Amino acid sequence: MSRIKIIGWTAMAVCVIGYVGMAAFIVLGKMEHLPLTQAMILAGISAVVGEIGLWVGAGCLGLSLFKKRKAMFDRLFRRKAAPAPEA
Repeated sequence: MSRIKIIGWTAMAVCVIGYVGMAAFIVLGKMEHLPLTQAMILAGISAVVGEIGLWVGAGCLGLSLFKKRKAMFDRLFRRKAAPAPEA
């Protein structure tokens, strides 16, 4: 698996953890195990973590899909891959 896919799937796992944490803090606040204000602040932080994971994961996985599809079209139309720029 490529490095971009590994980063993408890890970010999606962070997304799930963030959103599950958000839901858990909301439930803890509603059940009065935490003060509601504190629960909503922690839920907001968890939601931001989940959203960042979602965007990074979607970007990385989309980029890997784009690269694979571009390589398929290059083979289909018998185009040569562009050489990598030299630094």
